Amino acid sequence: MPYKVFTEEELEHLVPYTWRRRGNAVDRTRWNPPRVKGACQQHGIPVKDSEVVSLVFEDATSDWEQLVHLESDVETLVDARPYKRGVLIPYDLRHAKHRVACRTSEGKLWVWNVWQYRGPQGELRLESCENFAGMLVEELPNGYRYRCNEGRDDDDYDDLIFRIERTGVVEPPRRKRGSRRQTPSKR
Repeated sequence: MPYKVFTEEELEHLVPYTWRRRGNAVDRTRWNPPRVKGACQQHGIPVKDSEVVSLVFEDATSDWEQLVHLESDVETLVDARPYKRGVLIPYDLRHAKHRVACRTSEGKLWVWNVWQYRGPQGELRLESCENFAGMLVEELPNGYRYRCNEGRDDDDYDDLIFRIERTGVVEPPRRKRGSRRQTPSKR
């Protein structure tokens, strides 16, 4: 059966980012959800404000372009370039490691896989969290490994494999533009 109705607990595991943002407004019926036990479509990594992690691409076996979506509630900096909230990072083994700084007030860096392909009329399509897509999340001593399945009916979870690793670095908070550092007055 291609449709499945999920409980609140199941939705909180499957799509925790969406669940946190929309709560009871989330559609409980899903078309072609992941079939592999334990798979999720979104994952939240607990992080400190201004914590730095590394995104490390390991492999991709798909003929569709594979990407990673990273998002925080304030700002995400990838290789020192700031993005308001979210960013898509394409798989590229020539640039397999990225430095990611997470500005957050909720204490989460949200992660999910995305893919891009040409539709039947040649149009470019960008999709995620649909048609059997999912991630198997493996906890590592210093982070997580993600084995991703794109929106094809194959359940191989090898379309994109990447890691998010903790670096142990927490940057000082960035000052807003135009604000000057206060220096103590001389007495």
